[in-house]
Amino acid sequence: MQFLLPEGAITKYERARIIGARALQLSMGAIPLIDPSATSGDPISIAEAEFERRVLPITIRRRLPNGSYQLVSLRQEIRQGN
Repeated sequence: MQFLLPEGAITKYERARIIGARALQLSMGAIPLIDPSATSGDPISIAEAEFERRVLPITIRRRLPNGSYQLVSLRQEIRQGN
């Protein structure tokens, strides 16, 4: 079995998980990594803006079918996958 998602590509499920987790952090009082006045101010829009600007210090660790792992840093170029 071949893993077809290229390194640097983020699936819609990973994107939703990251934005949701960051929005929860922001709603619990975490300091925004961007200027919140540039967005509408709600936690989800701030989290989406942080994701799009690639300022989140998050690395995704994917387990591949052969048992190895693939690391994808959000600070690198992000391409939307499936």
